[in-house]
Amino acid sequence: GYIRCGAVGAITGIGNCLAGEVLHLLELCSLGAAGDSEARRFAAELDSALKVLSTFDEGPDLVLYYKYILTLLGDSDFELHFNENDTLSDSQKHYVESELKRFQAWWTAWPGSSYGKA
Repeated sequence: GYIRCGAVGAITGIGNCLAGEVLHLLELCSLGAAGDSEARRFAAELDSALKVLSTFDEGPDLVLYYKYILTLLGDSDFELHFNENDTLSDSQKHYVESELKRFQAWWTAWPGSSYGKA
């Protein structure tokens, strides 16, 4: 929507956890919409890399997923839940951990992470 339809805003669950990366995606999309072909390519790559993490908001556990990601990123304020029995299973936690680590490793090595930044 950003590149092809002129969207100027986005609502994203993963953007609450990886704000810098998602804001960079929006900047790349803006540059791509203005005709920057390299920014457009980088935007597509970043969108693809965020795909799995972005799908965590598709189900009933979305808040648990994003709170867990925030705790993995060092924000201990999100460790407690209103309902103490409301938690991700061990397999869900492992999946989140592995996907977050995969994304972080990709981001660190990805040449587009600094593209378009002054």
